[in-house]
Amino acid sequence: MSLITTKNSCNRGIGADVVMSKWSKVRLDECCEIVGGSTPNTNIASYWDGTICWATPRDLSQLNGAYISDTPRKLTQAGLDSCGATILPTGSLLFSSRAPIGYVAVNTVPMATNQGFKSFVPKTNLVNSKFMYYWLRKNRAYFESLGNGATFKEVSKSIVSRIEILLPPLGEQRRIAEILDRAESLRAKRREAIAQLDILTQAIFLEMFGDPISNPKGFPIRKIKDLLESASYGTSEKSSSEGKIPVLRMNNITRTGEIDLSDLKYMDLDDSQEERYLVQSGDVLFNRTNSAELVGKTAIIRNISSSMAFAGYLVRLRVNKENDPEYLSAFLNTNYSKRVLRGMCKSIIGMANINATEVQTIKIAQPPLHLQQEFAHCIEAIEKFKVSHRRSLAELDALFASLQHRAFRGEL
Repeated sequence: MSLITTKNSCNRGIGADVVMSKWSKVRLDECCEIVGGSTPNTNIASYWDGTICWATPRDLSQLNGAYISDTPRKLTQAGLDSCGATILPTGSLLFSSRAPIGYVAVNTVPMATNQGFKSFVPKTNLVNSKFMYYWLRKNRAYFESLGNGATFKEVSKSIVSRIEILLPPLGEQRRIAEILDRAESLRAKRREAIAQLDILTQAIFLEMFGDPISNPKGFPIRKIKDLLESASYGTSEKSSSEGKIPVLRMNNITRTGEIDLSDLKYMDLDDSQEERYLVQSGDVLFNRTNSAELVGKTAIIRNISSSMAFAGYLVRLRVNKENDPEYLSAFLNTNYSKRVLRGMCKSIIGMANINATEVQTIKIAQPPLHLQQEFAHCIEAIEKFKVSHRRSLAELDALFASLQHRAFRGEL
């Protein structure tokens, strides 16, 4: 089973052909030991809370960067022995083979994994770990296409073993990895700058309005409903890939309180529905139904340029003339509000729910309108910085994709 297909020299260039003539085509099981994982009995306490790191695919999903150095759960030696899991040496490639397929990380300490992995222990005379890391990341979609299973897709060890990879000499692998590392570092710095701007928003909120719990500035305490002109549920009409009007759904609100328009569905609304289900600049959207950790996501609509509807799992909060929507949105994104919302939500068949009436009962300080508007001006300036950083990040993403594509074609 060959993953790599090469083009003729006219398309790729004679130089690349010369370089790749020194590359070796090998199966993954020839250049790496492929290791599965296992889970001890979770009902036996003596198997858990030991010192042996034990990774799950979820642990990889929460990483920032290529490396994993610790895990939330750890095994005892008895737990490791009971399930036959293998401790992977430092520098292995932890690769999730199901739920989902394709998360990858390099471990900096020895660790075991659960059964959701087909990890790679590189033969150090053939493979550089970081080169392999980038190669696995680049080919995630290919591995996903090989998955089988009715309940969830999984790629088997036998399939993974037969995949072929073109390996340059070790020195060239290290050079390629270093180039991709530098490009990745630039992307990480830009993402961190955006994250710091999110932190700045909360810092300005606390500086201007104080802690929402203690209300040190002595603002009048209201309920959210007192700040609103209306609170409305979105449309329950089914959306699809076609239609005249884009529809904002719960996935379009990020964890950090932003509107993400990268994945939109569409629908058609008649005239009588448009006023009820369309959003406008200044509307605050509240995610009323989601998983327990995501319910209550909140974002504000800014600078809308075309008609856009909102779906039934969202609530549209529209403030009255005595208040500014930026203040309400920032309040609902404070750690205080998140804790209040988690305490209010009700679980329904694996989902958590907070209805429109309940969210309006949350207590909120009401600063003077001029102070709320001053806060909104600060947020406007921060948002301009975010736009600039996001534009730069998009350019860096495109550069990284180009470098990655060229790297494994012998064109760097």
